Amino acid sequence: MNEFIICLIKYTTTFICILYAYAKLMRIKLKPWDVLDIPLFAVFSSVLYFTTVYMKILVPVGFFIFGTLFLFLRFRKSLYETITVSTIALGFAIVISNLSIVLGYIVATALNVIKNETFRNILVQLIIAIIQVLAVCLLFKNKRFKSGVYPKSKNATFDVLLYLSVICIFTMMLLYAEEVEQYMLNVVLLVFALCGLLLIIGWRKHISYNYRDRLNSQYADRMEDTLKEYKFSSAENDLQVAVYAKLFHYLNKAVPDCALLAERASTQNGSADSRAVRDMLRRILREMNIANEKCSLQNIPQTGVKVIDATIMQLYTAAERKNFKASAKISANVESWFTGNGLHKDDIHILLSYLCDNAINSALGAPNAKVRVELGSTADLEPLIRIYDSGEQFDETVLAKFGLEQITTRAGAGGNGIGLFTVFEILIKYGASFTLDESPQYPGFTKAVEIAFDGRRSVTVRTFRKSVVAACSSRKEITVELIDGSNVETLRDGTDG
Repeated sequence: MNEFIICLIKYTTTFICILYAYAKLMRIKLKPWDVLDIPLFAVFSSVLYFTTVYMKILVPVGFFIFGTLFLFLRFRKSLYETITVSTIALGFAIVISNLSIVLGYIVATALNVIKNETFRNILVQLIIAIIQVLAVCLLFKNKRFKSGVYPKSKNATFDVLLYLSVICIFTMMLLYAEEVEQYMLNVVLLVFALCGLLLIIGWRKHISYNYRDRLNSQYADRMEDTLKEYKFSSAENDLQVAVYAKLFHYLNKAVPDCALLAERASTQNGSADSRAVRDMLRRILREMNIANEKCSLQNIPQTGVKVIDATIMQLYTAAERKNFKASAKISANVESWFTGNGLHKDDIHILLSYLCDNAINSALGAPNAKVRVELGSTADLEPLIRIYDSGEQFDETVLAKFGLEQITTRAGAGGNGIGLFTVFEILIKYGASFTLDESPQYPGFTKAVEIAFDGRRSVTVRTFRKSVVAACSSRKEITVELIDGSNVETLRDGTDG
């Protein structure tokens, strides 16, 4: 009976250590109710004692079978993970058990004063059990074991722990063998042989892991270099595409104006050179799939600056071809813009072309389409451009990002946002002010874009939509004026125009 109680304490404590070590190795958090597993461990220990009473050598095997079966049913991990990690956990429990026995018997020397041998042996075993439980808890306070193990990792740590645990289990089987003293030399040789084989296999795997790690590291470095090269090439291609897109966008507007000026020049002077230029531009327009339309309207307002007049004529030509109403008012000496104000004709030509094109596309989406251009002066006699149209208002997402990036609400209809983005580049160049008015002074028009070359670099949005106020609230450089929108609907439908 004394031996049964001692074995019960010893085996139950070992099962507790196996559970705790397994949970820590697998990074599983134990719950308070896991204490209820202790009576089950006592049952396992009783079965293990009675089944191995005549074959002590099978005690380690019993620990492995009962422990693995319990852990598999309790935590439901894969069979591979359960078997390998439970083997390591048993190895930890065996090592700690042996160390605890040594420490326990040192402490037990103070118990020799107890005359009752049975009570003394049981008390010594309880002390050993307490030391064993404390030792396994302290072991996993160590940072190295605190992070647990990963059975499918590609480093040798897991394999080394597994091999050492197998050695511990094998050694424990030998210690429980009753005939071990008779065959001690053979046992020692067998242990050395097993250790040698395990070390050879482990060293070979360790070399393989290191070689594989070096290959993976080299492959990762090559892939990283390739990715960097690809990103650089992709960025270079994106830059080229952006440059070409901006260039072609400009050519689509500039070449028809050049063709128009060439037509007028060839008609007025009839020189061979002007006719040759006209014919060449006609071929270029055909290659670009752009119709060379002529306007039959007369008395179109002119500024005297050819490149500006070409833009106005293209507006009237588009109006005649696409059936919308175009109008223009020139109240300023536009020629003086390019002498006393430091403006460049090409920049104003690009600005007018893009704004007129946007206004046309917007107006054509609404009934009774109208576009109006005004070239005038501010109160301080500074150049002023206004473009009116009767189309839909700008989308809030466009207003929230205009001038910052290329954005368009006409992506499905060929829009790309280059025009409006280029307009803001020109405004920045001259420090001009931009105003969007959603309630312009002329009836029939829904919005007006005003460009004033006043050097203030301001951006103003006059809107009746609270959604626009919210969309532009994060833009510190934009001044938003909320206006009364009670009469806006009458203006939007064009009936008063």
